[in-house]
Amino acid sequence: MTSYQVLDSVQIARTEEFIFAGDGVRLSGQIDFPIPAPRQKTFPLLFILHHAGCADREGYKHFALAGIAAGYAVFRWDKRGTGRSGAGGRGSTTQDAVNAYEMALLQPGVDRKHVVILAQDAGTGLLGDSFGLFARAQLPYGVVLATNMLDDQSVLAIETRLMILMGQHDWNPWQKYGKAVADAHNAAYKHGALYYAAPHADRMLIDPRTERFHYGADSALQDWLKAI
Repeated sequence: MTSYQVLDSVQIARTEEFIFAGDGVRLSGQIDFPIPAPRQKTFPLLFILHHAGCADREGYKHFALAGIAAGYAVFRWDKRGTGRSGAGGRGSTTQDAVNAYEMALLQPGVDRKHVVILAQDAGTGLLGDSFGLFARAQLPYGVVLATNMLDDQSVLAIETRLMILMGQHDWNPWQKYGKAVADAHNAAYKHGALYYAAPHADRMLIDPRTERFHYGADSALQDWLKAI
């Protein structure tokens, strides 16, 4: 008999925990799987690339829940110095992220040809600077830039389908880092780029009226993940 975990009204079929090697540091992460459809054997993957803050994997639970609700397996992890990962002053945090991505791709039940990388804040800059390293392991089927920091030129490093999520009260104007970036990507490529500017939301896509992850941003993310 199969038992399912219920997390914030989203059912999770199972969770796997991992210890894996970063660049000279021990890292820890997990993958959560949604409830499969009948005869479903593999799942698209949402890989979360965190920002520069001190939050561990729990700080990205709202993105994970959106991914699971959209039918994706979700891989999130603790960067060095946070959560259950080790700390170390030597080594590359970019290489840590690439190692985590490769670990996610190796998991049974993941459709590695249908992988979406969701990068937040400083993670968007890391992905823009190092997109080729991730693409070498597996070209992502799509990319989500949450609280984007890439401008209309640096975003052109990301050669795949694109979704941009911005808060209207982000200190980076959504018109420049959302609309203009999507327009530039669409002018250069035929992959398709969309953006969503969440009304009232702050830099981290929190709605101050509810103090929760913005409902519109959550819906826009789920809709896009399902559509692609």
